Amino acid sequence: MVEVIIRWKPLAIGLGSALAFLLVFCLAPIKVVSYTVDEMYQTTETYYVTEAYTVEEPYVDIEIYYETEPYDKSVPIDYVVTGEEGYNYFGGGGFYVRVYIKNTDSISGTFTVVFDLTLEGGVKDTESKSKYIAAGKEEMLTVSYHGAALRFFAHSVTPPTKNVTVYRDVPKTREVIKYRPVIKYRDIPKERTVWETRPVTRWKMVPMLEYLRSY
Repeated sequence: MVEVIIRWKPLAIGLGSALAFLLVFCLAPIKVVSYTVDEMYQTTETYYVTEAYTVEEPYVDIEIYYETEPYDKSVPIDYVVTGEEGYNYFGGGGFYVRVYIKNTDSISGTFTVVFDLTLEGGVKDTESKSKYIAAGKEEMLTVSYHGAALRFFAHSVTPPTKNVTVYRDVPKTREVIKYRPVIKYRDIPKERTVWETRPVTRWKMVPMLEYLRSY
C-alpha cells in the first residue's frame, strides 16, 4: 500500500504544476494590449450670425434746375388817355367824339382808337381812327357822325409795340450723384464652447488566452 502512494506522488505534483500553468495562462493578465475609447473634451467652435447693416449707396438722378435767360418781347409802348369827349350837333343831326392820347414812351408810333357808339333809338355802331403820335407828344383822335344823335360811347386804344429784353427762368436737367440707404447683410463670426468626443488609445493587461482569442 505504501508503495502505491509513493508512485502516484510525482504524478500528482506534475499534474498540479500543469494545472497551475494552465490557470496562469488562461486567467492571469500577462499580455499588454491597446484599445480605443471615446473621450469627451471641451473645445471652441466658430459659428456665424447673419447681421443686417446699412450703407449709403450712390446713384445717378435727374435734377431739374432753372437758368435765367434773356429774350425779346413785344410790349405796348407807354401812354395815357388824357381826356375824352362827345358832342351832338345842334338839332341832333350828328355828333363827334374825341379821345386825347399822350405818348409817354421814348418810342413813336401809330395809335388806333376804336369807338363803340350807341345812337339814339339804341342803334349801335363802331368807328375807328388811327394817328401817329411822336414820343412825348399828345394828339387828339376824332370821329364825326352824321344822321343821328349820340346817346353813349366807349373806346379802346391799341398802341404801337416795341421790343424789350425781359428775363425768364428756363427749366433744364442735369445728372447728379445722390445717396440712399441700402440694407445689406454679412456673416459675423462668433465663438462658443462645446463638448465633443475623440478616440483615445489606452493599454491594459489581458490573459494570454483572451489575447489569442480576441487580438
